[in-house]
Amino acid sequence: MSTIAANQDLFVDLNQTDSETVSGGGFLSIFGLGKREKFTVSNQTHLRIPYSVDGKQTSYPYAGVDVTWTTRKGGKIAFDYDFGRPGVQRRKYNLSNGRKYAFRLDTRTAYKYDIELFRIG
Repeated sequence: MSTIAANQDLFVDLNQTDSETVSGGGFLSIFGLGKREKFTVSNQTHLRIPYSVDGKQTSYPYAGVDVTWTTRKGGKIAFDYDFGRPGVQRRKYNLSNGRKYAFRLDTRTAYKYDIELFRIG
């Protein structure tokens, strides 16, 4: 089977564009098939911290638990950083591939139950 292109330059240009899209994200990201990222989130507090990564809620929000995530949707984490106030005070971060993160109490604030996510590796 052979393929004939009426305009070879256009054919080459389209092939280059398609290969860039497949390798660089673009088209694949639309369908949640972007670059694979893997990272670990550790809960180093005494609190149960519900959080989500790319919209998926963790099954393990418990103190002392490490969770390794693998995602193709960007690695965006969201969590409530202040349990003392009514409602959700949402904080969001984009996590980096191959890194380790830990929830810890945020001693930089006056309220003793504020939490923050720190990069630890």
